[in-house]
Amino acid sequence: MRICLTTVLMMTALPLFAQEEGTFKNFPKQHETNKAAVTKAYKANLKKYKNDSNILVLRGLVADKKKQRVEVMVESTGLASESSCEFLVIGETSSHGYEALLIAFAKPSDLHQALKFIGKEPGAPYDPSSLRFWAKGDPFTCTLVTDNKEQVLLEQMIVDKDTGKTLPEKGFLFTGSQTVESMNDPVKKVYAADEYDPKALVSLFNTTAAVLQVPYWAPQGEVYEKSTVNPEHELPEGALLTLIFEPSDKNTSTNIKNLKLEVQAGSSATNDPLTDIARLNALQFQLKDGDTVLNRKPDLKSTLTVIDSLDRQKYQYFLTLYFGANITLGDAHVLAMIISVMDSEKGLRIEPPPAGQLFYKSFLPDKSFMNREERIVHPWELSLVEKDGNVSGTLVLVNPVWKDDNWKPELEITELPVAIPKDLRRELDAEAERTAKAEKMAKPAVILVFASPAMKYGKLMKFLELALPTHKIIHVFVNDPMPPIPKKKS
Repeated sequence: MRICLTTVLMMTALPLFAQEEGTFKNFPKQHETNKAAVTKAYKANLKKYKNDSNILVLRGLVADKKKQRVEVMVESTGLASESSCEFLVIGETSSHGYEALLIAFAKPSDLHQALKFIGKEPGAPYDPSSLRFWAKGDPFTCTLVTDNKEQVLLEQMIVDKDTGKTLPEKGFLFTGSQTVESMNDPVKKVYAADEYDPKALVSLFNTTAAVLQVPYWAPQGEVYEKSTVNPEHELPEGALLTLIFEPSDKNTSTNIKNLKLEVQAGSSATNDPLTDIARLNALQFQLKDGDTVLNRKPDLKSTLTVIDSLDRQKYQYFLTLYFGANITLGDAHVLAMIISVMDSEKGLRIEPPPAGQLFYKSFLPDKSFMNREERIVHPWELSLVEKDGNVSGTLVLVNPVWKDDNWKPELEITELPVAIPKDLRRELDAEAERTAKAEKMAKPAVILVFASPAMKYGKLMKFLELALPTHKIIHVFVNDPMPPIPKKKS
């Protein structure tokens, strides 16, 4: 998995959710009949289970706490064999029925409520804007009961074009959808999957707005048009079916393990430049599960031994990384290279950085962004220096200026001295205000930082602390100076 700065920058410029496009119009001809059957079943179930506290009845679903089971009434859209399928299960008010396998008569938020009712809590959805690149949640087995009472895993309904095989049978993660502002009333908060397309109950790709999603890294752009309907399980149009949701492991409250890795500076007796290996060996590590330290010795080797022995068949491991204030930026850069190797479905899924910390990929910047002439967008640039223990810097604002008959813009570059953190915050706010008044597109909330590998992490964070609330995407160049500022033409 490679998360480049270009990707993150583009994500900051796009709307988080698709605007509502209107309800799908071409429902199966049996749709009204199916709706009537769902309403009839709903009324009957309300009466049947009115005194049973272990049963939750909502329109289109029944949840059983004792059995840890949720049954949802769904309708087949009738996608033909080998047709492209972009959505597994969507809500009735989605506009994407033409490319979905199933339409549920329960709302996404109702399914969310039902999964909580049977004892499971949502995790967290994939959200690059918050630096969450792994969907997080307990896996659920999703089984479709067909017309002939055959039970088929939802993964078996879809074929991956790249592999020619059905989807990996790993279940779907209960991440839950984000709660966001309503499109019609900014004061009102809504369950995103209820109001914003695609209004998915079960998603084939990673998303911020679905109840459940695939348990592996699958951004929409990576998997678009790669899923087709399995010819062995083609469904008749308009069939009223039952989709069963059950925890993949009913014997545990969760299969998620949250680990912490705290990295501190060790004692080094030399002032000579350190090799990468020497840097790592000089650091002190504590790998924790809660308050329990897992590594016997505070060195890298002992830490990696523990990580290698983790039971990945039973648990999903998520790691939160803490950089100590006294490690150098050079240390952070080398450590980030090690972490990037671990950051995988089969290794450790790296969590978004906690408050006051940078994401580890901040120290693995995309070097193509050093070329101002080739950038698609222009983030802030910040060159930092340390003198007598004090950090100060120069902030660089780059604006493209388009002139007649030129196919490329000229770059207008402004240098702004920032002696203290308040100066940095002031300049960021001033540019945001100027942009808003001019009704121009806001500058990406990204800062490229250029600093010495000898600078301490804590000093960098102290200088950035007032900027981080609005500019959390930071890329730190420790081995490359800021590109030179061209002299102005006389």
